[in-house]
Amino acid sequence: MSNTNRQLRLRNRPKGLLAPGDLQLIESPVPEIKDGQALARVKYLSIDPTMRVWMVADTYVPIVPIGEVMPAIGFAEIAESHHPDYKKGDRVTGLTGLQEYVILDESAKRPFQKVPKIPFVSDTVFLGVLGINGLTAFFGMEIAAPKKGDTLVVSAAAGATGSIVGQIGKIHGCRVVGIAGSDDKCSWITKDLGFDTAINYKHPDWKEKLTAATPNGIDIDFENVGGKSCEKS
Repeated sequence: MSNTNRQLRLRNRPKGLLAPGDLQLIESPVPEIKDGQALARVKYLSIDPTMRVWMVADTYVPIVPIGEVMPAIGFAEIAESHHPDYKKGDRVTGLTGLQEYVILDESAKRPFQKVPKIPFVSDTVFLGVLGINGLTAFFGMEIAAPKKGDTLVVSAAAGATGSIVGQIGKIHGCRVVGIAGSDDKCSWITKDLGFDTAINYKHPDWKEKLTAATPNGIDIDFENVGGKSCEKS
């Protein structure tokens, strides 16, 4: 185990795209744990669009303070433990932050989730289809309550959440229309994921194509973008 913890801390609030210098690499000693704590080594990180919002505004979580480790969801393995719920070798997911080592505290408001070892399955699935993206898709579709024959429109359909939503829709017997940002993405979600049709929103006639693809209207709009994609004139 390394004696150095490398962290990316928020240095500036970005304007537009994230730029060099907005995050600062800091090296510090790996902290010693106390009773009720465990130390975990972060193996994988999920870089999600919502992180960009966390940098500049209060949302469903408070804005990230300047100088703090940038929050991120990660997959980690317990390296040392004085915590009653974790032992060395346990694997967990949670808000590890952009760093190599994270302390799990018994009093933490956002507990980490232990995950099992699944033969022949990569650990990274716990940051994807078996992680927050998969849960978002699953519970979102539980709320939508799809029925056989419904027309489901999914924006950002080639993304980590949208791609799962479309497949759940097909399982329920929906006609699934995906909206994505390139012809390659549209080809992937139709040929590989089974979407019924896909529309590239960067084409100037995309609204007309959406209207043509939904002749009986839209029963479910799974909105991953927040725009006016399903507003028909």
